[in-house]
Amino acid sequence: MNKHNTNAGAALLSLLRQQRYLYHQLRILADRQQELAGTSSPELLLEVISGRRKLVEKIREVDNKLRLVKTNWQKLSEQIGPDYKDQAHKIANEVQEIIGEIVAVTPSETAQTLPLYQDREFDELFAKTQPGYPFREESKNGVPLSRKD
Repeated sequence: MNKHNTNAGAALLSLLRQQRYLYHQLRILADRQQELAGTSSPELLLEVISGRRKLVEKIREVDNKLRLVKTNWQKLSEQIGPDYKDQAHKIANEVQEIIGEIVAVTPSETAQTLPLYQDREFDELFAKTQPGYPFREESKNGVPLSRKD
């Protein structure tokens, strides 16, 4: 594997880690929002909602960068090597789990505000490059779920 491919793999993992971190922060704020929903603290609730919107914007920025990866995934996946692919797959699955948790906590507003990994063509390409070929299915909330058969 050459230096360019190593850099590409490292850049991919960096973006996925950023995405995972941002979704994790969003999950924390979703929990906090649920806690505050029944209280008499509208100011705090508005702060949390504002924080969630800011995180969603940051997630969109990372997602836009990942779109470049998505468009070249087949070529990149052949070049970066199995270690990077395995790590990328693991992080992507963690992101999907966090998204599922967020949707479970705030299902009504999530569909409108949460940028989901809904690029099914990329999901299919990504899945085909993984050992054991994980199949995709969707929950009732429309969030892609992974399962291995």
